[in-house]
Amino acid sequence: MPKRKAEASDFLAASQAPENQAKKATKIRRETGRSTQRGGGKGIKGTDGRKSISSERGLRGRGWAKAERESKRDNEAGGTTPGVDMPSTYTAQQKTAISEFTGITQADKSSAAKLLKQFHWDVRSAVNAYFNNPATSNLNPTRKSLSTIFDSYRDDPRNEPDLIDVEGTGKLLNNIGIELDDVGALVFSELVQSPTLGKITREGFVDGLSAASVDTLPKIRNLTLQHRSALPTDPHIFKNVYNHTFTLGLAQGAKTLPLEAAIEFWRVLFTTPSFAWATASTPWLDWWLEYVEAKKIKAVNKDLWKQTLNFALETIRDESLGFWNEESSWPSVMDEFVAWVRAEKRGRGDAMDVA
Repeated sequence: MPKRKAEASDFLAASQAPENQAKKATKIRRETGRSTQRGGGKGIKGTDGRKSISSERGLRGRGWAKAERESKRDNEAGGTTPGVDMPSTYTAQQKTAISEFTGITQADKSSAAKLLKQFHWDVRSAVNAYFNNPATSNLNPTRKSLSTIFDSYRDDPRNEPDLIDVEGTGKLLNNIGIELDDVGALVFSELVQSPTLGKITREGFVDGLSAASVDTLPKIRNLTLQHRSALPTDPHIFKNVYNHTFTLGLAQGAKTLPLEAAIEFWRVLFTTPSFAWATASTPWLDWWLEYVEAKKIKAVNKDLWKQTLNFALETIRDESLGFWNEESSWPSVMDEFVAWVRAEKRGRGDAMDVA
């Protein structure tokens, strides 16, 4: 079996076992200490140059600062520390609340108790406040480290304290060894949930990377490269990156991608080192791009974007197009593409005019 077809088969087999993918995704996020090799990729054309973006401001108040001061004072005085049994003065219900809070936030028990007291031992309220308040990142070493890294790449700290803009994003990617025109840039953007190409919010950066337990540039690099190398074989990771890429390319307030932008993204996402949309006898990506350009489609909406991935997977499973029929719920452009392939590329049926 040709290498390309074998890789596609592995990808498809994996896509039918979601329980294995959950385990694999967890393993990839944990194995951040090992580097992988980078490869080349085709280019993405710039960004839309937007400058405004809503940023997470969070809640700030004297109560949070007081809790941090008390936590620091207690630890210095030999009070409760992470991993040490809680004082017997807490009730069983309070101990349970502290355990739940630390399990979710990874904060130490002393800090957890201080915060829970302020919310009358309501775990949900305390957890929500913890994650919505940038000041509380000091209670979690990983989040604190990530917030510090974020601060060092901000373009305009005074006016946009919770945003890394295009220039800062470029510097960050360069420092972790990711080329701007490589699919790795799309992988990283998905990991930190960038709202648009070239921009990163504090919330997305800290939440996304702390969930993977990475808190240094080398670990961020390794996580990005591990996800990048998994694109050809891990349907879960590839689908997440593919779907998020649509969001990256949208202009402010827009719901569709210009065709030129969609084509550039497809070229990056559907070729090696990502998932190659091709079989031993059919260059599916080339045919698809030839068709949509000739058809002069003006824009690609979210449904067509997602259905293109579904169609690509089906053609890898069955390049004869046996899965397609007129009763299927594919977008009309897909129906027309199938007819065009059969007429123009495989000599079946009447030729159709795509102009």
